[in-house]
Amino acid sequence: MKVETEFALLLTASVDPKGMPGVTQPNPLDREGTYAECLGYYLESHPRVQQIVFAENSGWPLDRFREVSVSKNPHSKQIEFLSFDCNDFPRVKGKSYGELLLMEKALEESSLLRKSRYIGKMTGRNLLLNLTALLESMTTDFEFSCDIRDHNFYELLGMPDCGHHCDSRFFVFTRSFYERHLQGTLDDLPFANGYMIEGLLYDLVKKTESTERVIKRFRVEPNFRGSAGHFMKGKRKDYGSTSEILKRGIRSCSRRVAPWLHI
Repeated sequence: MKVETEFALLLTASVDPKGMPGVTQPNPLDREGTYAECLGYYLESHPRVQQIVFAENSGWPLDRFREVSVSKNPHSKQIEFLSFDCNDFPRVKGKSYGELLLMEKALEESSLLRKSRYIGKMTGRNLLLNLTALLESMTTDFEFSCDIRDHNFYELLGMPDCGHHCDSRFFVFTRSFYERHLQGTLDDLPFANGYMIEGLLYDLVKKTESTERVIKRFRVEPNFRGSAGHFMKGKRKDYGSTSEILKRGIRSCSRRVAPWLHI
């Protein structure tokens, strides 16, 4: 099975954060530039990923992105633009609620997503340099594929970090899996109490791994570039920094020698 032949990439975007607290890049014009650059990358790279859906949630004009789709599309990829004005929810619910609400609306409206067996959600401000290699590594039939952290190292070291969560930057799912487990659940989840998408997806994996075809650890270490959307210990995390590259190297090695160790 070649996942990339039945795959659509969903790029989620929120150009105007509209006062969302803790955002590392608050200026909408700066964010527009970052999103445009990333869109250009996905159009110019990974030629076997032929379907892209760009979904934006703040009602920001999409003219610049449409221009990018014309000037930087050497592989003649299909691209669909979706604009929603749904980034006015109570800020106490946080960015995770907004991300999931945008996904829900995109799945309702997108014709490309409706026709695709597999949907890869990708944070639109980040690059995934080895996207093709990741998709090629998914050789078994599945309903949900992601990368979870599931260890107690932080607790043992007395550190406040959480070792039990799912990486929400990129994950792949089928529409039927989404409909069974996520559709219509947003308003029942405690986002106002600090619940985040990373915890939601982790809980979902734990709930379904014995009954569904779930892959909870990619065979290939994702190679991200860009920056985190929120501050980490008061700093803006750069995925291309030396420390992040070192961590990816350690995780890549563990996937080969200790695939059961979800670090």
